[in-house]
Amino acid sequence: MNGKVYPVVDDFSLTNSGIVHNFFSRLGLGGTSARHITRKILYLIIITWIPLLGLSALQGLAFGNKVDIPFWKDFAIHSKFLIILPLLLFAEAPFDIRLKEITIQFFKSGILDEKDIGKYEEIKIKIKRLTDSIWPDIIILIVTVTNLLFRFISVGADQISIWIFLPDNQTSAISWAGIYLAVICGPFFQFIMIRWVWRWIIWFIYFRKLARLPLKLNPAHPDLAGGLGFLGYPPGPFIQVVLALAILFSTAIAEKIYFLHDKLQTFYPLMVAFAILTILMNVLPLMVFMNPMIKKRREGFLEYSALIQEHHRLFDEKWINKEHEPVLPGIADASSMADFNGSFEVVKNMKTLPFDIKIMVSTIIFTILPMLPLIAFEYNIEDLIIKVLKMLV
Repeated sequence: MNGKVYPVVDDFSLTNSGIVHNFFSRLGLGGTSARHITRKILYLIIITWIPLLGLSALQGLAFGNKVDIPFWKDFAIHSKFLIILPLLLFAEAPFDIRLKEITIQFFKSGILDEKDIGKYEEIKIKIKRLTDSIWPDIIILIVTVTNLLFRFISVGADQISIWIFLPDNQTSAISWAGIYLAVICGPFFQFIMIRWVWRWIIWFIYFRKLARLPLKLNPAHPDLAGGLGFLGYPPGPFIQVVLALAILFSTAIAEKIYFLHDKLQTFYPLMVAFAILTILMNVLPLMVFMNPMIKKRREGFLEYSALIQEHHRLFDEKWINKEHEPVLPGIADASSMADFNGSFEVVKNMKTLPFDIKIMVSTIIFTILPMLPLIAFEYNIEDLIIKVLKMLV
């Protein structure tokens, strides 16, 4: 592989752009090192969670029994700003590393070569325009602010009192902390979440453009994906985002069960749908490579079939269809026949999607893990453990 020319990807990123990144860059926190990310997370906690705690405490809504759900009991809020938001920030660095790793692998493996660098650079410029555009951020801001204001105006604390609303006038008077949540924290959190949706769309567009380049696939590659198997090899680029979404989803269900006394069984269809959605998040971008892979598998099947037919015909002419001197087992011709047959089996079994089952399993694991504590709301864990042990013994 020495002597190959690779494109420059050091400056290629899908996360180092946008309003939030520019804001942190001005604070000197635009880097991707662990120190920069840790400081960035601390800043976010200072401007989101801590003001909510302080404002709710000033009105007596952080602790005590003025409302059914004081601030300290609202574990969904704590998970959003103390767990999920940090996870989404930590996901940025490995996401960009995976992006660069995949890009270089296309050229390192020979699927793209030096002649394709010009076309690749054009793709890179187009993707950078998408990431640097201010319009997605403006649209996301409008959507998040409108959504949150509408929710606060139309929904009061009529079912159960909560720290967001004042206890004296629950349906109309929003607490100071509730106002801060509606104006600052809520839009910011939703902005970060939707920004990841936009990154997923760009990732999909990037893969689609790469799939349209003249990919030099090898149907006999042992990864059964023509050499593209590295695309589906875990970890998936969005695995940390999946974990963050799973925690958000699980805490939303937990609140319904704990405070509104809903049953876990009613959420089973949603939980299944969510698991499928998280798998699709990592698999859908790979589907853009189906067309070149199907085409190469068909070509490879015909070419290897013709090659093996010719090879085996010559073998029969030499060893089967005419008299010859006895030879010992292990002749080179028979060995080459076995090699050809093995290669043909690989070609015949070539997949139409560069997908590794491990990425699906890892996605399911990261999806299910945050949901496991929900079982404690519905079942007695001690009884479950005893029943499992009895079944085993």
